[in-house]
Amino acid sequence: MGTYETELGYIVRETLGGLEVTEDDKVICTLDGKTLEDYRDENEDIDDDALEADIREAEEVEDFLAYQKEYC
Repeated sequence: MGTYETELGYIVRETLGGLEVTEDDKVICTLDGKTLEDYRDENEDIDDDALEADIREAEEVEDFLAYQKEYC
């Protein structure tokens, strides 16, 4: 299991359940069922744009769920 830092500074760590994403030593989201291999391109490099897009989407979902839990 590996660890990767994106261009925007997210630390992405592979776990048994997927990818755990941290920023400033705080877990901000998880990408369940994903691995770093899912983001490798034909040159075996990590596609930061695709990974960061999924991270932003997961963050939005987490924020929405937290809002719903607090205010609904």
